[in-house]
Amino acid sequence: MQNNYLESKPAVQFFSYAIPAIVGMLLTSGMVIIDGLFIGNIIGETGLASVNLTLPVLYLFLGIAIMTGAGGAVKAGHALGAQKPDQANRHFSSTIGLAVTGVVLLTVLCLVFLEPLLDMLNTGEMLRRPVESYLGTILWFYPAMMMNIVFSIFLRAQGNPGLSLLFGVTGNLLNLVLDYLMIPRWRLPGAALASGISVMIPMGCGIAYFLSGRSVLRFVKFPWDFREMGQILFNGSSEMIGQLSIGVTTWIFNITILSRMGIDGVAAYTIVGYTAFVQFMIVTGFASGLAPIVGYSYGAGKTGHIKRIMTIALASGFISGVICWAAILFSSETIAALFAPENGNIMRLASSGFSLFASGFMLNGFNILITAYFTSIGNAGVSALIASLRGLLLINLFVLILPGFLGDAGIWLSFPLAELATLIFAVLFLIKTGLPENAQN
Repeated sequence: MQNNYLESKPAVQFFSYAIPAIVGMLLTSGMVIIDGLFIGNIIGETGLASVNLTLPVLYLFLGIAIMTGAGGAVKAGHALGAQKPDQANRHFSSTIGLAVTGVVLLTVLCLVFLEPLLDMLNTGEMLRRPVESYLGTILWFYPAMMMNIVFSIFLRAQGNPGLSLLFGVTGNLLNLVLDYLMIPRWRLPGAALASGISVMIPMGCGIAYFLSGRSVLRFVKFPWDFREMGQILFNGSSEMIGQLSIGVTTWIFNITILSRMGIDGVAAYTIVGYTAFVQFMIVTGFASGLAPIVGYSYGAGKTGHIKRIMTIALASGFISGVICWAAILFSSETIAALFAPENGNIMRLASSGFSLFASGFMLNGFNILITAYFTSIGNAGVSALIASLRGLLLINLFVLILPGFLGDAGIWLSFPLAELATLIFAVLFLIKTGLPENAQN
């Protein structure tokens, strides 16, 4: 990372990191949505519901990848900010080793115990075989997908957000072509193959770049220091909690919706989820732009810079949330029709829940960015607590209770109410904790 890292204007610096991250995230969400459009129009509601039922497994893998990647990037960023490149390289290398070990072991466990896993996903007789065909195929590619994410985190941490974007664009373009070729022919296994094969190229590019000698961070020999690895996992624990929370929440939502609305309801929830995924990727892009700047600034002892960057990030998250909510408010039926043009019930269920669910977009940016801030300064405890409140405790409490009072609307309102309650706690933590006392202006 260059020595003039902190000299550019805060807004220019923040958006130079955030915009490539957002574009990359949108391309990722675009890949997911294109998959959904192909599946919804070619396979129908069974395909949409089947893919949705596998999401808790995906979020478990994402949790491990993002926990190790983000946790290691915090330590590497602090070392770079303190002008200790050898230490940063050791943190980078040990994080990669830890991530590879974790995702490969989890993949083996899932493949060996696939049948019990299907039981846990509550597939039922009608959806069991479609879910098995999709999950049994894509599991083989999850290690490549996860390492691609870890490499992307470190590319941004060392100051190369544009390179991360370039690798992602290549994979997404390939996925579009493969979706067109494979889904009509092989249906759900074809969708899994298209997604899996498309991530091999950006992962290979990441490996080649870090081995090329042109990277700031480089692979070095490292001892398996379990104390250091424990710190890496603890630093990223809020990200793990966030991803696991989404998985658990999706699982609980699926069970609740299946019991109240059936397969059409799960398909409608899948469409709502695709839309929410886009907004979530935008905010995550802001968080990805925020994290390396705060981590480096903290290592360099620049409190004033952190304050200015936080103000810009929070304002950006709120404005983008308002825009996304307004867009959903006026186009919910059109969006639902894109995925399920011939199923009026799915269109009705999805469009009725869109505006209620999307009102949470105006709030979740604050919570996600505050969580990223606490992770970046090494305060993983507060970060994990906020992530647990918004993603695990409150939303699942609301989805289990509110439908009894508000009917199906209670399901959709669980998300915005959980974000509102969490925001109160997050602001209190931010006011009480503030910026680190040992940092300089």
